[in-house]
Amino acid sequence: MPATASRPEAGRPEASDRYQAGRRVTLIAAGINLFLALIKFAGGIFAHSQALIADAIDSTADLFSDMAVLYGARQSARAPDAKHPYGHGRIETLVSVFLGGVLLATAAGISLHAAQRLLDPEQILPPGPAALAVAVVAIALKEWIYRYTLRVGRETRSRMLEANAWHQRTDSISSLVVLTGVGGSLLGMPYLDPVAAIGVSVLIARVGWELLWQSASELADSALARERVAAIRRTIRDVEGVHGLHMLRTRRAGPDALVDVHVQVNPHISVSEGHRIAEHIRERLIRDLDEVSDVLVHIDTEDDQSFERGRTLPLRADLERQIRGTIAGVPGAEQVRQVLLHYDADRIGVELHLPLELAPDAAAARSLAERLKTPLYDVPHVVDVAVHFVI
Repeated sequence: MPATASRPEAGRPEASDRYQAGRRVTLIAAGINLFLALIKFAGGIFAHSQALIADAIDSTADLFSDMAVLYGARQSARAPDAKHPYGHGRIETLVSVFLGGVLLATAAGISLHAAQRLLDPEQILPPGPAALAVAVVAIALKEWIYRYTLRVGRETRSRMLEANAWHQRTDSISSLVVLTGVGGSLLGMPYLDPVAAIGVSVLIARVGWELLWQSASELADSALARERVAAIRRTIRDVEGVHGLHMLRTRRAGPDALVDVHVQVNPHISVSEGHRIAEHIRERLIRDLDEVSDVLVHIDTEDDQSFERGRTLPLRADLERQIRGTIAGVPGAEQVRQVLLHYDADRIGVELHLPLELAPDAAAARSLAERLKTPLYDVPHVVDVAVHFVI
């Protein structure tokens, strides 16, 4: 008895709002990165700072990354369609994989070039004081855009924006490394400039690898963090009517989390009550856990993790035919109004409903019930029979 939904709840960021917020912050970041790339290249060339040129290359890569983020935000905001019934959130994940690859490639190129410079000391030129001023400006601007992007990313639950924010923070740190390298070079240690460039590349590679690994894990449908799964379990167990849960599965789709779970309930409640319990679980998870946007709840009357349990049990048509045929010779059996079946592992419970006029007194009711119940215990898998007389 599955219950699914992905309807937006009050207080949750809509896809269009998330896109607009992401678009705004990314365009601002792109403008800043373009400005920084230009002044870093100019400062690195005129001030003879290899570290600053390396940082300029990183800012140029940031500009392309910003464009990729903008594309990912736009595509992931699209509504679900026939080909993408779960939405387009994974496009954000693909963009994050791309960003990680760009960062790793950038780090490798910077390290290789700086190492070549170190092996040939004659190519190392002492940087000029202008490189210091450019590094200070870059640190201030990058720190500001980092804080702004991170805040928007958290508000919109966008891992892609949060990753881009940390990318901006890495640039701020790399500019600080550049500042140290240039300062050391000006103090008579010119080798510090290419060493600083290598330091920048290590920082870039670290962020790129983490981003690539996390995004690849998401594409492989890795589960949510252990504490988030524990929170989901607690929320489900707190719902009235839940006797237990199993086969809890979680995965990410861009900024959202998807949850599948089997929930055990009293086997004798109605289908509609079981469905209401499932709906309440869905509503609670979406309301209480920000990242959860889609929930599939399967209602069980038992722990059905073992595939073998109940495989051979007959369905209603065959079983009811066999039940009615077994009691056909009992007077009054032809008036059975309803047959209810209760499946429990490899056992079946049966309820027969008959009109009240067939039981004028208690003795007659007991006698007829016994005559109906006795032969049914010979039906395979039937272990419990109840007879009810109803108006």
